[in-house]
Amino acid sequence: MNRSTKILLTISLIALAIVSALTYLNLSFAPYSSAKSQANDIAKEKAGIVQPDYFGNYTRQKQYYAVGGLTKGQKYRYIIINAKSGKTDIINKNNAPIRQSVIDGVAQRYNAKKILHINLGLYKSKPTWEVTFQKKNGSIGYNLVDFRTGKSVQIINNI
Repeated sequence: MNRSTKILLTISLIALAIVSALTYLNLSFAPYSSAKSQANDIAKEKAGIVQPDYFGNYTRQKQYYAVGGLTKGQKYRYIIINAKSGKTDIINKNNAPIRQSVIDGVAQRYNAKKILHINLGLYKSKPTWEVTFQKKNGSIGYNLVDFRTGKSVQIINNI
């Protein structure tokens, strides 16, 4: 094998590896993208959300998808969708704390270095935020926060 053939073979293998990695990543995100797209369609149809700006995937005893956004009347609303049954719950934000307040409260209460995610779902049939965080010592914590009051419902700490 001469030098130019080796170079061409090396470039081909690198290109194949890059294409394979990109294909794998694209296929990995396909279920998430599909769930988000379907949830946004349901949010528009059932809750009248025309400007979605939040999507969450809550997994506790059951899995829920949640979409939040503005309606035509400029009211902020969430819809929580049971991933298995498709049953929906529509929740108007009204005077409930905003997501950022919930995040800030959890970060302050539990000395969190980083908030990993915040997802909305149902816990004991009540709308609840699931906030996952990393503490400064590297451990992970989960805090369930009541949607209406912003108070902690359950904490799992130091995982």
